[in-house]
Amino acid sequence: MHASVKSGHKSLLSALLPPNLTHAINFAPLTVAIVQDHLRNGGTEHQTLAIARGLSEAGHQVHIIVFRRGGILDERATKDSLLTTHYLNQRFLKTDWFAPGLKSLLTQISPDMVVPMGRMANCHAGLLASEKQRTYQLIATFRTGRSIPFLYRRALQRADHIVANSREALERLASDYSIRRPDTATVIYNGCLRDFETTIPTFSPEPKTRNPSPAIHLVSVSMFRPQKKQIRLIQICSQLPRDLDWKLTLAGAGPTRAACQAEAQRLRVADRIHFPGLLKDPRSLYFDSDIAVHTSDQESLPNFLVEAQMSGLPVVAYDVNGVGETFLDQKSGYLIPHRDEATFLAALLKLAHDPSQRLQFGDAARAFAQKNFSLKSQTTAYIRLFNSLANNT
Repeated sequence: MHASVKSGHKSLLSALLPPNLTHAINFAPLTVAIVQDHLRNGGTEHQTLAIARGLSEAGHQVHIIVFRRGGILDERATKDSLLTTHYLNQRFLKTDWFAPGLKSLLTQISPDMVVPMGRMANCHAGLLASEKQRTYQLIATFRTGRSIPFLYRRALQRADHIVANSREALERLASDYSIRRPDTATVIYNGCLRDFETTIPTFSPEPKTRNPSPAIHLVSVSMFRPQKKQIRLIQICSQLPRDLDWKLTLAGAGPTRAACQAEAQRLRVADRIHFPGLLKDPRSLYFDSDIAVHTSDQESLPNFLVEAQMSGLPVVAYDVNGVGETFLDQKSGYLIPHRDEATFLAALLKLAHDPSQRLQFGDAARAFAQKNFSLKSQTTAYIRLFNSLANNT
């Protein structure tokens, strides 16, 4: 019922991590299955591959189980020699909810840990959680700002453990769904997927050094989806003073992109707003920008803001869901009450007119992101959790 892509495997953790860290987590190699409906080019899917690779490099045997083919990240997953990727056989169907042969594949793999990622995978975990004969630990994940359906809620109630990617997410589970599991829930922040420390992308500094009055470059990198509200950001920026030289780059692709382009035309700011599409590597864009901006209605823990802070960009963002955990309010950015356009605009103007504050916030941003959002710290947190669960069975 499935197709598999087999891979090689590296040595155990003891050969890869310092002795003190290996001893601290009492390492034992485990078999881990990460379940994902579709390897689309979204933040959760990128995190899935990053977590899988980190665990595999640490000596665990990692299987990625995908409901259907056709995702942008399929090639990356299947070509990674450290991973074993399985695609369930949907035949002529191409849906995100259908998982034929999932239970039998898990029986074949015989994992120690099963980690569903994303809505559909966690809905199926709601079914797996009721299996009386299962031999693995089921770790449900909560990484969304959207409402969740019944089966997803059941997974979060019945799984052996919950991993959320923000403290706010766990608070929301308690307040919105009455799911309170203080002893069996862990917060593990998203790891920053790109290297901002040892690899500096090539970019042109001329606009900032040759022009005595350079434009203030605002940036937002996100999928164009209704809840992301890039159209609101365009409307706010259209209210900036006419004598302020500014430009806005909205990178990404998705169903609301055309409407945003039309709104920029309607507000007569199309000449100031650039839509470069989906960028394979936006690091050069970050380094050529001055302020990261975000006006989403729903979020979990946005990777864009993590990357912006890692690159040293101050942030102006609405306070929704886990956004406030991605930067330090008043120290590396401004956290704005949701939909308070006047305060958002005032914060933008304050940073735009004060380059020394932008530099100060940028330094604080880098330090905060490096401490809290490295891939190494994410991988270590998962290893500690898995080992703790394995030792308690």
